[in-house]
Amino acid sequence: MLKYTSLKEKDVEYLTFILRNGVVTAKQVMLKFQEPNIQRVYRRLKKLESKKYVKYERLAHKLGVFMGTIEARKFTNINATVPTKATVYTMQHDLLLTDLILYYEFQAEKQGVEFKYRTEREIRHSMIGKGDNQSKLKAYNENRDRIPDAVFFFKSPEGTVTTTWVELELNKKERKRYDEKFQLFDSLLSNERLENQPYSYDQVIYFAEDVGIHNVVNEARQRLINANKISVRKIPSVILEDRWEEVIPGGSIPEQTEGTTTN
Repeated sequence: MLKYTSLKEKDVEYLTFILRNGVVTAKQVMLKFQEPNIQRVYRRLKKLESKKYVKYERLAHKLGVFMGTIEARKFTNINATVPTKATVYTMQHDLLLTDLILYYEFQAEKQGVEFKYRTEREIRHSMIGKGDNQSKLKAYNENRDRIPDAVFFFKSPEGTVTTTWVELELNKKERKRYDEKFQLFDSLLSNERLENQPYSYDQVIYFAEDVGIHNVVNEARQRLINANKISVRKIPSVILEDRWEEVIPGGSIPEQTEGTTTN
């Protein structure tokens, strides 16, 4: 694939990571690939941007994010939906999810556990990725509560795989929404492979900071047969306080230049 292009293998790795996760920061790319400094990341991202494989947006006047393009998806054959633009809410949600993915990836590496994941964008593409934009939007609106924010796969040294439906909740929803969704969870966690579901699941984990969300999740799950397979957790403080040196392999964050940490 690279023989007749000016792209390198690392360029394709960057594109794959960006397309799978939707919206990323340069720092997340630096952490993912353990680059020695942020300047190297920016040089490669600028190269990809010049070739129309990556686009850059600055949000809230201080946070710079990178997104993949349709051209990048065609080049890499990554099956994931591509964002057309980033809003502050979707950006925050996507970036925190990528932080969670990196956190568990690093933890698994240190603990000798195999970790893989699929993002909402990959799952959405596989479920409703065909047809024109209007039909895809209709299908998404009809199935949005049946699509997880991410799926985590943990494989123990003994070979046992735990498949986890992951939800990142930034704002509390109406109680009715939780009750309807938890009925789905009860079926999923009863070893049923439901129609339009790519996996059967062993557990559901909600990540949220709001105590009100913790309360409503705990209340909703208590009425279920599989209540013990649903949990709600705080977002790890390592993520919120940017203490990546505590989980990153090697124990130190790659070099950053002052003023680039928010990009």
